[in-house]
Amino acid sequence: MSQNERFLLIKAWGSGFWSDMSHIAGQLLIAELTDRIPVVYWGADSLYASEDPEVKDAFTMYFLPMSNYIVDHLVNEKSYYPIRWNGGNLRSPGIRNPTDLEHLAIAEVFRRPETVLVSNFHIYVNYLTQWIGPNHYAYGWGIEDIYSHLYQKYFNLQPYLSAEIEDFYLKNMKNNHPILGVHIRGSDKIIECQNLHELNDYIYPRAIDSYLNKNSTASIFFLTDSESILSRYKRLYGNKLIYTDCIRTPDENLPVHRLLPFYNKRQKGIDIIKDTYLATKCDYFIGNKTSNVSIAVDRLKAWPKETITLL
Repeated sequence: MSQNERFLLIKAWGSGFWSDMSHIAGQLLIAELTDRIPVVYWGADSLYASEDPEVKDAFTMYFLPMSNYIVDHLVNEKSYYPIRWNGGNLRSPGIRNPTDLEHLAIAEVFRRPETVLVSNFHIYVNYLTQWIGPNHYAYGWGIEDIYSHLYQKYFNLQPYLSAEIEDFYLKNMKNNHPILGVHIRGSDKIIECQNLHELNDYIYPRAIDSYLNKNSTASIFFLTDSESILSRYKRLYGNKLIYTDCIRTPDENLPVHRLLPFYNKRQKGIDIIKDTYLATKCDYFIGNKTSNVSIAVDRLKAWPKETITLL
């Protein structure tokens, strides 16, 4: 490696899948602004950790690497920041320290001289825009425009996943356009979204029916983490519904991400990715603006005007 190369090691945020991907997007912007090479490593602190998290990176089970470097290339570097990191513990889970790389000390990120900067703290793009200069492509852009660019530029699926998604599309969706994509969250989302039941039981059906009244032959590609929500909407819309055979919670008190340990972690990630990317193949999309899955569907595609609604 060149003596002038500097790195940003992006560790897992440890939250839901697309929350962790949003974390990565913010870090990728930091890497651009600080002229550092990004290296992503999801170890044991990821909810989607591999079967051997001290050895095998979980991020590259799903996506192509962000650069030509992996965590092994960083173990013999000259210096690390924050100081609790060193060449011997880069693969280990890290306790999130609010004095590290959070928005209250972002200026420190731009001043650090160390060769390897390590971050496992979610820094939103909102906090970084003041450092975007006129020579950067995103100068003057809106927050969501920046996120969409980062998602579409950097998040490149492993070929086997792209093939699985395309196979499902060809067999189940290609001949069923127009397709309305609908994402409805259950389980732990009630904590963040106090009117979730009203949204799911009344507002979503009205929005769906409004679309179907104008597009009577449309199919519905349906995404949900809840078995009970899927059952209800199957009763409502019958054979119009298209959905994948993914992991869903049988109990609204057991969120898929955290409290279903008997389900394979890798498969959870695959299921979320397939549903998300299949939703981008729809003609119109209705989602939940408090859910990172719905937000990812928005960011991964340049949706034509007025073809996506986040409730």
